[in-house]
Amino acid sequence: MAEADKVVPYRLTDKLEIRRLLNTDREWSLYALADLDDGMFEHCDWRALPHALVLVFRAIAIRPVFVLGDAESTKKLLGALPETTGYLNLKAHQIDAAEGIYRYRERHQMRRMFLDAFQPRSGITEPLGAKDCSDIEHLYASGDGGGIAFAPFQLHTGFFHGIRRDGELVAVAGVQVVSRSEGVAAIGNIFTRPDCRGQGLAQTVTSAVATAIRDAGIQTIGLNVESTNASAIRAYERVGFRTHFSYSEGIADRLGTETIRP
Repeated sequence: MAEADKVVPYRLTDKLEIRRLLNTDREWSLYALADLDDGMFEHCDWRALPHALVLVFRAIAIRPVFVLGDAESTKKLLGALPETTGYLNLKAHQIDAAEGIYRYRERHQMRRMFLDAFQPRSGITEPLGAKDCSDIEHLYASGDGGGIAFAPFQLHTGFFHGIRRDGELVAVAGVQVVSRSEGVAAIGNIFTRPDCRGQGLAQTVTSAVATAIRDAGIQTIGLNVESTNASAIRAYERVGFRTHFSYSEGIADRLGTETIRP
């Protein structure tokens, strides 16, 4: 057996080493870099190989799982996880490596877009905070699965913006993660009430969030969107986002009980 075959994943808690690994593919690691911040790092379970790592983030119910590495490393890392269920994020070259370990209940084809040429959109929005949490959750409940990655603690970032009509919140955008120290932000939790769609409200709130993030000095700004959501992609492109790569995500269940123990 080759020496490389004997290497098994190990728990990693050294932020400097985690940061070094993540920055080998900064765009793919957008969310994971933000998780290095205090208050987020405590919810992370990192396991690594010499040139790869996996993260399970346990601060939200869906438990996102992020893997950085080639196919062989991905297979070893996923095999070492104790999670029976998680929200698995994989690039195309990692999909086959997950076979026999995790199976998607439903796999979503996604685009990762970045703000390359900001084109601010006009419109009046208001900043949203913790006091608006119930209104935001009520808005997400009005439609088709909005807010799946929303957690109330995200409101403390100060980057959520919304639009109200007749006193009722009809559109919202914010961030899923943000880190001033790492210089990254992922815009997300974007949602417009179904009866108010097609009026450019998503562009307006997304633009307001992007403006606030840029004003905070953060330069790397990305978001995720389902590849089949043509209207959302067009809206984000009008704000200045461009697709950099595609990947898969979705809730996945572990198929067996055998794991590689660190």
